Amino acid sequence: MLYEAFVFVSVFLAVLNSMGLVLSSSYCFKYGSGVYIFILSAAGWILGYVIEGPNFSLPRSSLTWIYVIPLMVVLMLTLLNYPTSITQLYISTLLGYSLATNYYQGLSAVVRIASSWVLSFVVGLTASVFLRKSLVRMLQSASVIKVLLWIRVLSLTYVFLLSYVLGGNLLGSIASLLGIANSAKSTLLISMSIAASVYVSLRSGISLGFAKILFPMRYLTSLIPYTVSLVLTQVANRLGVPIVISLVMFSSILGVGLASELKVFHRRRIIMYVLTSYIGPFILSSLLSYSLTNIYMTNLERLLTYNLSTLETPR
Repeated sequence: MLYEAFVFVSVFLAVLNSMGLVLSSSYCFKYGSGVYIFILSAAGWILGYVIEGPNFSLPRSSLTWIYVIPLMVVLMLTLLNYPTSITQLYISTLLGYSLATNYYQGLSAVVRIASSWVLSFVVGLTASVFLRKSLVRMLQSASVIKVLLWIRVLSLTYVFLLSYVLGGNLLGSIASLLGIANSAKSTLLISMSIAASVYVSLRSGISLGFAKILFPMRYLTSLIPYTVSLVLTQVANRLGVPIVISLVMFSSILGVGLASELKVFHRRRIIMYVLTSYIGPFILSSLLSYSLTNIYMTNLERLLTYNLSTLETPR
């Protein structure tokens, strides 16, 4: 029962923090389409997890309790209105555990995954610059009515697609790291957690303003980062690589800014976002995991030494 509750809370917080990325793509959210958004998003999360989730096979820590650290960090950042990556926090926790226990398989996995993050950042930046320039040329001959119609249709479509790729990449990696069995019972539990989290995010108005933090975008250009993120994350899902979708979106927004004629960046917000959502949480989770694992291993060693000395003491 305790493990099921832990899984439920893990999925709930992961979905809640990432719903800002989903909702910010929906222009219809402002006009009373909450029921449609709920159905599309919940269905996307569940289908993504069921179909794409089994692609992931990541190393796990034998100390499941250390994964409470990412939950506490992501809860704090969600309350502070900062989107982050719980996948990244889980990986940083695995890094701290691996360093404390000399778990070399975990270390090599962290290095491999971190390399994919760097590659996805570069690809996201480059692809968004290309799309921005291509889109400007396409829209020169398009009417305003057609553009607005595209926005309405694409916004609703992106709610489902973003939820789908997040359900596969984010929840698939979490399920692999936590050792969640691929069974009807676990799928039902995760589906209930997803539905509850999507409902809470819609009812409470929790929508982390990701794009506004970095660069002010309007109209179809605001959908470029979502398009790039969808393609890259879906490729990563197929390869079983847990990339950070918010990092890809971040690099894509920067790419749109670089390709823009205005080149107006909120530099302070960008720096604050990077420190608060990536660098700070990664270091914090790693240090906490390393310290707690060290304390646990030291106490365990002392306990074993004491038991052995007790057995060897002649009576």
